[in-house]
Amino acid sequence: MSIPPYVVAGLVAWFVTYWTTPTARWLARRVGAVDYPGGRRINRRPLPRLGGLAIVSGVLVASALSLPMPGAVAVAREPKHLVLAVPYGAVPREFWGILLGGLAIALVGLYDDLRQVSGRVKFPLVYLAATVPVLFGLTTPFVTNPVTGQLVSLGVWGQVFTVAWVGSAAIAMNSIDGMDGLAAGIAAIAAGTFFVAGVLRGAGLPTLVVCAAVAGSAVGFLRYNFNPARVIMGDGGALFLGYLLGALSVAGLFKTLTFLSLAVPLLALGVPIFDTAFAILRRVRRRVSVFQPDRGHVHHRLLDRGLSQRQAVLLLYGTTALLSSLSLALSGWVERWIPLSVAGLLGVALWVVARRLGLLARTP
Repeated sequence: MSIPPYVVAGLVAWFVTYWTTPTARWLARRVGAVDYPGGRRINRRPLPRLGGLAIVSGVLVASALSLPMPGAVAVAREPKHLVLAVPYGAVPREFWGILLGGLAIALVGLYDDLRQVSGRVKFPLVYLAATVPVLFGLTTPFVTNPVTGQLVSLGVWGQVFTVAWVGSAAIAMNSIDGMDGLAAGIAAIAAGTFFVAGVLRGAGLPTLVVCAAVAGSAVGFLRYNFNPARVIMGDGGALFLGYLLGALSVAGLFKTLTFLSLAVPLLALGVPIFDTAFAILRRVRRRVSVFQPDRGHVHHRLLDRGLSQRQAVLLLYGTTALLSSLSLALSGWVERWIPLSVAGLLGVALWVVARRLGLLARTP
C-alpha cells in the first residue's frame, strides 16, 4: 500500500489544527485577545481570536513533513512489524519562500490580533510579506497575447503582478472573515478547487501538498469555528489562508497568464474578491478611507435581509462551490468565446446582486 504525500499533508494538517485549537483558545483568553460584542461585530458573546495560531501550526507542520517527499509513502506489512518507507528529497526553492512569507504574514496578523493595528500600517506590511516568495523565485514570467497566441515575457512586471495578487488575496480573505465559519469554509473549498485544477493541469507535487494542507487545516478548524463558534481565526489566520491561496494559484496556475489560468483562482476566490472590490468602491463613493471598516460587507447584508448566520454562511459556501465548479469547467479545452461570454454574464449577475443586496449603499 502506498500513501501519496498530499494525503499525509491533509491528515497531518487536520490533526494538528484540530488538537491545537483549544490551546490557542485558552491562550487568547490569557492574553486578552478577545472580540467583544458591539459595533460592527455580530458575535453575541466574547470570542477568543487567536485561532489562527492553530491554522498556521497545522499548515506549517504538515508542509514541513510532506514537502520533502518526492513520492508516495510505502507501507509494508511483515509478520511482526509494519514498515514505512518514506522517500526524501529537496524542497523547491519557491516553496521555501511561500512558507517563509506565510510565517511573516501570520506574524503581522497575530500582532494585529493582539494590538489592533491600523489598516494603513497593516496592509503595507501584508504586501511586504508577499514579496518574500518572489525573492525565492515565485513569479508569473509570461502572458499570452490574446490576438496572436504568442508568449510575451513579463519580466519585472510578472514579479509586480505576483506581489499584488498574493497580497490582495490575503486582504480579501481577511475582509470576508466576519461570520462564524465563513473564511475557513471558503478557504477549504478554494484549496480543494486548486487541488483538482492542479491535478488536471499536471501541477507539481509540492503544489498539491500545500493545497491539501490548507484544506485539512481549514476543515480541522471548522470544528470549533462553525456557528456557534467557540473561537475565531483572527487576522493571523485569515491573512495566512488568503496569502497561501494566492501563492498556490501562482505556483500551480499562473506560470503563463491567460484568461483560462485566471479563471480558477478568480472564481474560486470570487466571494472574497467580489466583497472586497465593492467595499473599496463603496468607501470611495462615500469619500472615506478605504481602510475604514464598515458594516456593508456581503455577510452583513445577508443578515440584514433576515438570514441567520448559518443560512448566510451556507449560502456563501454554495456560491463559492458553484463558482469553483464553473472555474474548473472553464479551464478545459473550449472555444474562446464561451468563457468570455460566461465571464460577461457573470459580471452582470454580480453587479445585479450587489445592487439588490445594497452593497453599494452608503452605509455608516
